[in-house]
Amino acid sequence: MKSGKLFTLFIFIAASFVQKAQAQDMHFSQFYVSNLTMNPATTGVMSCQMRVSAIYRNQWASVAGQYAFNTFGLGVEGKLNAGKKDYVGLGLSVWVDRAGASQMTSIQASFSGSYLKKIGGRRANEHYLVAGAQIGFNQRSIRLDQLRWGTNWDGSAFNPALPDNESVFNRNLTVADLNAGIMWFSALDKKNQSNVYAGVAFQHLTKSNLSFITQGTEPLFTKITVHGGGEARLARRLALVPSFGLWFQGPSTQLNVGTGVKFDFSKKSVSRQAFTIGMYMRGANMAQANSDQVAFGVDALIALIRLKFGSSHIGFSYDINVSKLMGATRANGGFELSYVWTLCNRKGRRLGCPTF
Repeated sequence: MKSGKLFTLFIFIAASFVQKAQAQDMHFSQFYVSNLTMNPATTGVMSCQMRVSAIYRNQWASVAGQYAFNTFGLGVEGKLNAGKKDYVGLGLSVWVDRAGASQMTSIQASFSGSYLKKIGGRRANEHYLVAGAQIGFNQRSIRLDQLRWGTNWDGSAFNPALPDNESVFNRNLTVADLNAGIMWFSALDKKNQSNVYAGVAFQHLTKSNLSFITQGTEPLFTKITVHGGGEARLARRLALVPSFGLWFQGPSTQLNVGTGVKFDFSKKSVSRQAFTIGMYMRGANMAQANSDQVAFGVDALIALIRLKFGSSHIGFSYDINVSKLMGATRANGGFELSYVWTLCNRKGRRLGCPTF
């Protein structure tokens, strides 16, 4: 009987975790690549006329095996002239996440628009203010046939013939989603080799209910994103590329901060070939061992490699787990692979803006 109660308690906690987990967003270590999910005000912020970005993340494979987290993101965006020095940005983004024995799947698709307004400066130090908005939908689903419930416990073993709790769960949910943000960026030289930027975004303003429990109420917490970075030219072929992202969502806080060192191989004034290596730190508020207290700590170190060949960027990063989960994960982390392709009109005017 004691084992049955423990099993029921475990199922209750697991179900609660499923319900709570949906209140948080996915995250990427290469957050700047998935710029449309970071801040809608980044839509169209580029020197080129079009950008296509794709990113894939795999996490917790050493713990969950075939039930590891797999996340894929895709973004397409363009920039149109809106006067002599202003622009309009348009974009479409989709991300998909799947994990667990229940194959819990999250799909978010959004359409974004932005307006890039020049607010001062000349070519060597011009700066822009960007306002963006995003509207879309969030769809989530789970499979219940592979789950085990406390009601399936017959006192000594799991018995699938006994009644289950599937009737108290929704299998599919679809809700509207609304995001908004602002961003500022400035050129630091005429050749667009140095720049600086900062932005803030407010996501999930609708606070939609995404509880899988039929009678449950679990709003998707509004997320606040603060981000920034730049590129600082140290020499003709050498630059630092620092960036950070800070997220607040309900009870959760996360910070990614670090820098890359960029080496240009091209002898031309506009770099066509480059190699970047870097290191980032990810911190989060985490529960303390043998305590109900939560404190901010370092969760992982992130090693990064990024290559540029003409209009293509290929990036690879690996999360090195340094938290107390190292024992469970056997020090294994998550890896990400990204690809960004840009379409540039060589006769078009180049902006002194960041490269995502």
